[in-house]
Amino acid sequence: MKETLYILTFVLFTNCNNGTGRNTSAIDSLATTVTAPVSSESSRVEIVCDSIYKNRNYKLTLTTLNNASEDELRFNSILTIEKRINGNYLEIFRDSIFSKVQEVRFDDYNNDGLKDILVQNISDVRSNWTYYLYLVDTTSDKLEKIKGFEEIKNPRFIAKDNLIDNYVNSGRNWTQFHRIKGDSIFNYGVTIYDGENDNGNVTYDMEYKNAVKKILSGE
Repeated sequence: MKETLYILTFVLFTNCNNGTGRNTSAIDSLATTVTAPVSSESSRVEIVCDSIYKNRNYKLTLTTLNNASEDELRFNSILTIEKRINGNYLEIFRDSIFSKVQEVRFDDYNNDGLKDILVQNISDVRSNWTYYLYLVDTTSDKLEKIKGFEEIKNPRFIAKDNLIDNYVNSGRNWTQFHRIKGDSIFNYGVTIYDGENDNGNVTYDMEYKNAVKKILSGE
């Protein structure tokens, strides 16, 4: 007899705080944990988003195939968003992705007051994480995937400047600046480095402020 596999399906009922730290999950707590049989071909995590998108009846499901490759250039997971209508869930969005650890975060990345969806993509040898970003439109029940966002390591949204920065662990840690333009990410091509420079001085904070000022003045 074939063994029946079980997984924990996580259902989220509590609000998620706006995260400002890097590489931290925006999911605060798990109110309900249930055990359900699944096929041997996949595992699945479900998040009911009632407290995140009030009265929208959304459910997020991330299904990861057991037989999927660890090759980061190949899809290993299916992301779906469903909406409950008359007691039944109907799919409104689907995407094929690669996710190393199946972490899901919620944070506003376009200053519209709604939390958007980030799904972990990869982690490099220095534990720099990347994510897919999906902007959420609750008025029309649509999601928009932002092209190129998964190329940003350790992304962080700076609401007051409407910019996305990052802080990358490397031989010498560095930061770049980005902005969402249309359905894509725009990289300003400005890189600043942390730690001592050739003269033995640490100028990261000053260079960061100057970089943001220069970017904003050119908009």
